Amino acid sequence: MLEEIDKIFQGDKTRPITEDDFHNLKYCEAIVKEVSRIFPVSNSFSRCIKKPDEVTGYKWPAGTDFHINFEGAHNHPECWDNPKIFDPDRFYNNDNNNDRSAWMVFGGGRRICPGKNLATIESLLLMFSVYKNYNVELVNEHEPLKVHTQMISNCTELKVRISPRT
Repeated sequence: MLEEIDKIFQGDKTRPITEDDFHNLKYCEAIVKEVSRIFPVSNSFSRCIKKPDEVTGYKWPAGTDFHINFEGAHNHPECWDNPKIFDPDRFYNNDNNNDRSAWMVFGGGRRICPGKNLATIESLLLMFSVYKNYNVELVNEHEPLKVHTQMISNCTELKVRISPRT
């Protein structure tokens, strides 16, 4: 990640990021996607069918609510190689066996979140802005995350050590 940032900005810590830079931050984007696969902001979404339909061999009446558990899909070994392991290469390399359709952070299909591109750009901008100028390391990498989940998941405490990059 740092190599990619340094290659693009060549040590110029004052140059603002451009649109072209976003397109070149491929490994950083893979990291953002992998983080959201392992720790999604929301763990499910629901859909209600308006008319009777057949899904996986079952007939469902109009008004049936379906809850899609994409946290389960994000951790399922039939969809991802070693799903519990943090591996940004699964989004960086296209020659792996991971089921990209199982990545549902923004939903999917016609009703995919319209803010997907903006959220990706914001995440990359934040990542770039921090790591271009600072070293960030966990104080205790073996301490489990403190997470609160209801409709949305958030990390309630994450102790890090931050120092300027030289």
